[in-house]
Amino acid sequence: MVNKIIESDVALKWLKEGNRDYMDSIHNHGDISKEKRIYTHHHGQNPFAVIVTCSDSRVIPEAIFMKGIGDLFVIRQAGNVLDDFGLGSIEYAIDHLGCKLVLVLGHTKCGAIQSSLEGASDSFVGKIINEIKNSIGNENNPNIACKKNVISTVHKIENLIIKKDERYKDVLIKGGIYHTSTGHVEIL
Repeated sequence: MVNKIIESDVALKWLKEGNRDYMDSIHNHGDISKEKRIYTHHHGQNPFAVIVTCSDSRVIPEAIFMKGIGDLFVIRQAGNVLDDFGLGSIEYAIDHLGCKLVLVLGHTKCGAIQSSLEGASDSFVGKIINEIKNSIGNENNPNIACKKNVISTVHKIENLIIKKDERYKDVLIKGGIYHTSTGHVEIL
C-alpha cells in the first residue's frame, strides 16, 4: 500500500477542526469501526500527523482531535520528553509513513512539570525531572514551564531530525498546550 501524503498545513487544519468538535462533543466521531480496524490490518496505517505528548491519562490525542484508528501516530512519555526511542519513532513516522506534521502537545496540570518544579529524584522519574529541568531552567510558574518544555522538545526535534536531512524540509514541527479544564488545544 502506498500511503497518501497529507501536507502539513492540511494536517494542522484537521487537528484544529477536530479539537473544535471535541470541545462541544459527548462522543468521538473518529472512525473506530470494525471495518476500519480490518482495513488498517490488511492495508497498514496512514496517519496524517505525529503527536508527541504526555502519558497523562487525561490527554488522549485521538479523542482531543476527534480521530480514529490509523489517523494519528502517537508517542507518549511523561512530560512529553523524548529519548532516542521517541526520536526514532518520529523518524519512522516521517520516513515510512509520510507524516508531514509533528505536534508536541504539553498540557496544563502536568504532574511531571510539577515534580520538576518541586525537586529532584534519584529514581527513573528523576531522569524525566532532570530532562524537564534542563528545558525550563529556573522557571517556577507551571504554565510557563509547560510551554518552555514543549518549545524545548520542538527544538530538539528540529535540531536532531529535521535540520539534519534535506528530505525533511517540508515537515512542520509545532508545539501546543492542551488545557485540561476546557479541552482546548492552544497552538504555540
